[in-house]
Amino acid sequence: MNKTFDIIETIDVVEEPQFLIDFKTKPVMTEKKETKTLKVVSLFSGCGGLDLGFTGGFSFRDRFYKKNNFRIEFANDIDQAAEFVYNSNKSFFNNHTLHRDDIKNINEKSIPDFDLLIAGFPCQPFSNAGLRKGIFDERGTLFEECERLLKEGLTREKKPIGFIFENVKGIMSSKMPDGTSIPDELVKRTEKLGFKTNYKLLKTSNYGVPSNRQRLIIVGIRKDLDYFDYSLLDQVVAENNLPNEIDNPYELYLGSILSDIPSDAPQAKDFWRYSPGGQYMVDKIGGCKDGQDALEKFKNKVPLNKISSTISEGKSWKSMNPDDMNERFRKIWDNPQKYRAPNFYRRFALGEINGTITASAQPENCGITHPFENRRYTIREIARIQSFPDNFVFPYKTIADAYKVIGNAVPPIFGWVIANAVSKFLENE
Repeated sequence: MNKTFDIIETIDVVEEPQFLIDFKTKPVMTEKKETKTLKVVSLFSGCGGLDLGFTGGFSFRDRFYKKNNFRIEFANDIDQAAEFVYNSNKSFFNNHTLHRDDIKNINEKSIPDFDLLIAGFPCQPFSNAGLRKGIFDERGTLFEECERLLKEGLTREKKPIGFIFENVKGIMSSKMPDGTSIPDELVKRTEKLGFKTNYKLLKTSNYGVPSNRQRLIIVGIRKDLDYFDYSLLDQVVAENNLPNEIDNPYELYLGSILSDIPSDAPQAKDFWRYSPGGQYMVDKIGGCKDGQDALEKFKNKVPLNKISSTISEGKSWKSMNPDDMNERFRKIWDNPQKYRAPNFYRRFALGEINGTITASAQPENCGITHPFENRRYTIREIARIQSFPDNFVFPYKTIADAYKVIGNAVPPIFGWVIANAVSKFLENE
């Protein structure tokens, strides 16, 4: 049984300066220009990862991510756990709070004018970690609620400039009843509304996030402008010297991410215990070869190739002795081709970039186990893997709720890169 906590940790958020000098790394800060503030309506907002990215003005480790020229005018989600977290961090959102309701109940006339609609409509119908019911899951049609609000916006004198949708890779293979893919259906519908819409599958570790999380981004821009240019995201990364998997990965390695979490950071010690069966598997798999000593080397920024020859060797259920496996796993072990050789109980090493953290946080579905301690990551550790600031808190009534909202979130740094690329695009246009 999960223990219930009613205590919410509170912190003071200090306003960051408009210029930041940091001799450890190149600062993520440029001269602030006088630009028009763009109004944003956020749907399926969750705990606020994408909203935080668009708002900006937060720190992650030793970098400050400047405030952006976007202001959240309205944010909505149906999930009570997400509301609890979002509204406990409202200082990050200019003291704006999340509205909680089923989006189907919201009268579109009550939505304020907006320049951009941002939305990560529910991904479970399309996720590889879910049942993949796609459009036949009632949540799979919730993008139509985004369409409804866009139609309303287009009737107003103050018309929207565009929209940004985010979803899992699995949506690309999900179909409408006529066989059209969901992304292509979205393109077709929004272009009929008068937007130029395109999409691209992106990996967050290429955009400053310490997680190999693949996400489909769909951008629609009003028809008098051009199609969105996704190469602008790479420009944002280069201009701000952000770590990325391609040519600057060190800060994204799990060892780097875990090496300097302050001991007094909120929820630094809170972790969700495994079931007896799950704990048995984790114990039998065992920890990765490199542990606390290697973590100290990451803290001192020792180059990866000088830490250990095994620093990038992770583990999984395949690392077990087959004699220790239960009947189910023995069947898979004996016939891996039949079961497509699944990599259950993935345990990433300190010299790897962690994989996607799912909302369920189950070891069979994601790399949620600490590299050398036989437990789930703490709340603060998965928050870091998702690029949330250390002072962004995750109050919960059941600890599973905290893991759920973090796993469902868009990584804030990914959102920040998208927001800055959109700003660049609109300035160019």
